[in-house]
Amino acid sequence: NLLKSAVANNPTILLLAADQINLFCKGGNPTDPEECSFFADSNVTAAKIAIAASSLVQARSYIDTGIQLLQEDHWQTQYSLSLDLFEMSASVSCMLGDIDKMPNVLDEILSNGKSF
Repeated sequence: NLLKSAVANNPTILLLAADQINLFCKGGNPTDPEECSFFADSNVTAAKIAIAASSLVQARSYIDTGIQLLQEDHWQTQYSLSLDLFEMSASVSCMLGDIDKMPNVLDEILSNGKSF
């Protein structure tokens, strides 16, 4: 709750928190599913803030880390979070001109999306 109230007043705090979370995750992925889900969700919010600021490379980093933090069966257990991350990945890939990444991301969405 403290993080949520701080973010509401200053989104930069969330970016700093997401950066610290991601540094922690690079040292070794957390194993607690709830912790991973919270960290992935924090990366979604950070990516949205970065996209709004046109910081697409930074957004790509948050999105990629968020995807890495998803559970193995994420399309069944974390559907909304997965869809958010993969849709943002497709959008950012398009904006960055990353045509190598786009087909894989779009295939993932089309294979697992429940409705369009």
